[in-house]
Amino acid sequence: MPYIKLKNIKIFYMLHKSFSKGETRAVILIHGAGGNHLSMLSLFDYIKKHYGKNFNILVLDLPSHFRSISENNRLNISTGNIPVNKGIEYYAKTVEEIILKLFNKNAGFILIGHSMGAQICIKYASLFPRKTKKVMLIAGCHNTYIMDSFIKSLENSFDATIMIFLKDAYATFDKNILKNAMDDIKRTPPQIVINDFKYAKYFNEDFKRDIGNINRHKIFFDLVYSKKDRVVEEECVKELYEKLKNAKLNEIGSKNHIGLLFKNFELEKEIDKFLLT
Repeated sequence: MPYIKLKNIKIFYMLHKSFSKGETRAVILIHGAGGNHLSMLSLFDYIKKHYGKNFNILVLDLPSHFRSISENNRLNISTGNIPVNKGIEYYAKTVEEIILKLFNKNAGFILIGHSMGAQICIKYASLFPRKTKKVMLIAGCHNTYIMDSFIKSLENSFDATIMIFLKDAYATFDKNILKNAMDDIKRTPPQIVINDFKYAKYFNEDFKRDIGNINRHKIFFDLVYSKKDRVVEEECVKELYEKLKNAKLNEIGSKNHIGLLFKNFELEKEIDKFLLT
């Protein structure tokens, strides 16, 4: 399995390389809180199948998520020492470190992020605007309205509380679906998942500066959301859209927060337009 060594941690990634010689464009897929590369694999496969000749495509596990582990294959929870309002920035800078090791320094990057991954995309675009060609945010925005009581409950009773979150994310009480979802999120250690929710909650503190950087460089954002999403509110996505100077707002069909990602025909058509323009 391919890994990149960063300090005391190994980052797992999957990379499709374009057939075009000298191709400098790359699509970077970034998963959400408690997720991993499998969360974005359906999109990876779709883009590879339809646009693999034209784009490099990268998907990864964020630090301490699933296969991204310390060098000695033991859990690395160094992210727990990062201030909660700097967690998303830490992830964005990690993405940049990986990019520097894999791609030409003059490459341009197209970012696609889901949920917390959307916040990482916003931060990356703010920190590295000249490298960012355009961004798609799927079911993500700057303010996720995560309650302190929810985080406290995660710390006290992780399994029971995360199951409540999954019921909302999947908009279902189907035991088989929820069991599979629980198995997937538990590929990542509970403390890392809790950290993710903390980072997402406090991401908004630097939002005004991030938006200013993005707007100065006129970076295009495609905001994709579902009205039925119980995790990310429509009002938040629309608020973000109003603040971005170069953006498009797209409501597509999905019964839940996660369903946007997996073989969603409307999302695939939106990706077609996004990548071809």
